[in-house]
Amino acid sequence: MSAKVHPPTVTAAPMTKWKSLGALLAGVSFAASAHAQTTQPPADEPAPAAAAPADVSEAPEDLADDEGGEEIVVTGQRPRGSVIGDIPPENTLDARDVRATGATDINELLEALAPQIGSARGRGGERPVLLLNGQRISSFRELRDLPTEAIQRVEILPEEVALKYGYRADQRVVNIILRRRFRSTAVRGEARTATEGGYFGGLGDVTRLMIGRDSRTTLNLRAEGNGDLTESERDIALQQLPDNPDLDPRDARTLLGSRRLLRGGVTHNRQMFGDVSATFNSELEHSHGRSLLGFPLLADGEPLLGELDPRVRDTSADSAHAGVALNGNRARWRWSLTGNADWARNLTLSDPDDRDSSRQSSRSIRTSGDLDATANGPLFKLPAGDASATVRLGARALDLDSRRRREGITSANSLGRTQGNAAVNFDLPVSRRNRDFAALGNLTLNANGEVEQLSDFGTLTTVGAGLNWSPVERLNLIASWTREEGAPSVQQLGDPILETPGTRIFDFTRGETVLVEALTGGNPGLDSDRRNVLKLSGNWRPFTKTDLRLRAEYVRSRLDRPVSSFPGPSEALEAAFPERFVRDATGQLIGADLRPVNFDEARRDTLRWGFDFTRPLRSARPPQALIDQMRARFGGPGAEPPAASPPTVAPPGGAAPPAGPPAEGPPAEGPPNEPRGERGGFERGGGGPGGGGFGGRFGGGGFGAGRQGGRLQFSLTHTLNLKDEVLIRPGVPELDYLRGDAFGSSGGRPRHEIEARAGWSNNGLGARLSADWRSGTSVDSAQAGSLRFSPLTTFDLRLFANLGERFGLVARHPWLRGTQVRLDVRNLFDAKPEVRDAAGQVPFTYQPDLLDPLGRTVGISIRKLFSPPPSFFRRQGDRSPRS
Repeated sequence: MSAKVHPPTVTAAPMTKWKSLGALLAGVSFAASAHAQTTQPPADEPAPAAAAPADVSEAPEDLADDEGGEEIVVTGQRPRGSVIGDIPPENTLDARDVRATGATDINELLEALAPQIGSARGRGGERPVLLLNGQRISSFRELRDLPTEAIQRVEILPEEVALKYGYRADQRVVNIILRRRFRSTAVRGEARTATEGGYFGGLGDVTRLMIGRDSRTTLNLRAEGNGDLTESERDIALQQLPDNPDLDPRDARTLLGSRRLLRGGVTHNRQMFGDVSATFNSELEHSHGRSLLGFPLLADGEPLLGELDPRVRDTSADSAHAGVALNGNRARWRWSLTGNADWARNLTLSDPDDRDSSRQSSRSIRTSGDLDATANGPLFKLPAGDASATVRLGARALDLDSRRRREGITSANSLGRTQGNAAVNFDLPVSRRNRDFAALGNLTLNANGEVEQLSDFGTLTTVGAGLNWSPVERLNLIASWTREEGAPSVQQLGDPILETPGTRIFDFTRGETVLVEALTGGNPGLDSDRRNVLKLSGNWRPFTKTDLRLRAEYVRSRLDRPVSSFPGPSEALEAAFPERFVRDATGQLIGADLRPVNFDEARRDTLRWGFDFTRPLRSARPPQALIDQMRARFGGPGAEPPAASPPTVAPPGGAAPPAGPPAEGPPAEGPPNEPRGERGGFERGGGGPGGGGFGGRFGGGGFGAGRQGGRLQFSLTHTLNLKDEVLIRPGVPELDYLRGDAFGSSGGRPRHEIEARAGWSNNGLGARLSADWRSGTSVDSAQAGSLRFSPLTTFDLRLFANLGERFGLVARHPWLRGTQVRLDVRNLFDAKPEVRDAAGQVPFTYQPDLLDPLGRTVGISIRKLFSPPPSFFRRQGDRSPRS
């Protein structure tokens, strides 16, 4: 890393002219504040007196940017790509922190950060709100395929930041800041198998990324697939058939079906009209799956005799997507316009019990489009700063057509929904350090509201309020309240009905495993729900020079008419929904309707707390002769010896402020986001594009004294479920998922859940260990006794080698530059759930291999990142306009 000290001069950023966007915004003018991707020149260019000759002066700056080095900026100015507002990040990861996870794309990075980006406020399963360079994106597809080497830093922020971008405050925000310049082609192949055998999967992925001063292009092609896994390939108890003792039904059932997927996508971003960042992305995807449902059955549940073929279910899915995002500014206002168009077709074909009948089919076609316009900016001045507002207008349309054929009878259903919404969010600063009123530290109040008009549910509203308080530096407290009305999704309402004979299910009422005809799909009778959510949270960095962050949040949720997937047969559920269950004359369950329902009321209280710790590690410095050899080989035309590099000076205290040039807007509040640990001396960073550079001027980290490119990381999150109660219907006893009632097929809700992540990375080698633990639960039944689910602990291990950073190896084998080899072991100790009934026996449905068919899997991946020589970036810099 090279810490650059710039002269204390003050320059005025050039004003760009506002170009009319009336045609795009349908006559509505939105204003915006500072933007993260503009054509403004970097504010951290060296002074002319200290500059090197023109043919090489651009290279160190650009390549330092490309390899993730930090640069010193004027104190009080915000880092490039920072989010709107004064709420500081809960955690900030720089380029080395990202590389230390061993992740190769954004999906893997989010998985590695899962404990830190999880939230107890959402409806469940939502992805965090993702921003790119502090700006809105049209969809996750814009980011998904980006290589992690292109990331400058990642900011993790609380849910309240989402309000400033027009989103609801129900998920955390992850802001990904890319390097100013980056160009690579990444080729990756992976193979994975289960140590118990019977399963094999793999993938191939090619991604081309080009980032310039005012453009970004991503091209991706991906193929993946896996074979099927049958019950006979696992330790599943044999249920012999009385009339056919030689027939093994385990051969006719898959635990995991086979799957093939092919996907291609393109994303292009460039500057338009001077200061508008425009992004377009499109994607096509096809997948096909095949599974076995067992041998054909007669009405009495016994199999047919003679030569039998298993019943087969084939599924296929095709989808197409197009999206656009525009981000710009006018004066001190920032605006964005995002839109998406999607088409998806799903087809399911199933063999019937009657071999002479035609195959059952279920088909759905989903077409949707949306458009959102958002603006954020200041309203008026107060002693503590500017009051600001965020305004959003949106429109959506969706059509779902489904068709079902069973026993020669065809039925069709068509659902549509149009939706318009308007939302506003106000931020009012009350106190601010270093301002006219600073008695309370930093204190900002917030109020927000939203109105939705749905064609099928009428008007729904959302209101909320909160405060963000930093009484002292490095401590941030947040309180918020939200009352939200939400409609069920069109899929929950109108997914095609699917009947699956021979489905294994555990009957909690009688305590036995049975084969039933399960009914799944949509439920057109669902109603909207209403949620009241209170959140109290805190984030504290107790030490200035130690990167230790403590975090905690308490969330209290109260829901009226919550929409829930049907958890399965139990005494309480059967009493509330008797029409959902069918039993024969002996009382055995033979049919179950598992479509979603509205419960009457739900209450849940959750406490999440944890900490994140990072420590920089000093990397070994290669011999100077090896450095010179690498520079001579990879430096390209015009490369200079190490002595020609401009001098660097360590900042006071050994730590540099955040990377990147300043953005417009007020100074960031709260804890500073300085680089990790003790970064002083002449460090230039470890690893350039591809995670394996060899020195400042040939695409990678330098070898200055005190080089610190390694990381030691540890993160822990403990979720304590304090309350989880549901009233199904009035007059029916409440369900308590923490005290003996079934939350689903996996039993009750665990009281405790712990997620831990530990990682070490240095000198091109790395290891990452993930551990997840949940406490045991039990399900009580008056007739069948208690069913006990044991605690479960699973470990995942990742070992990786960025061979490009093994300098001696690359000196002998230059083709290894940019190569990563990785070993992934999931479920390291092959831990599986254990379930026992009151007699100590394992119910058939809860056999460990049925609950976790794969068990331990081992995957090996090889990835090669091809990047141009540094001379390419120097030529690009020479052609770029200079201010």
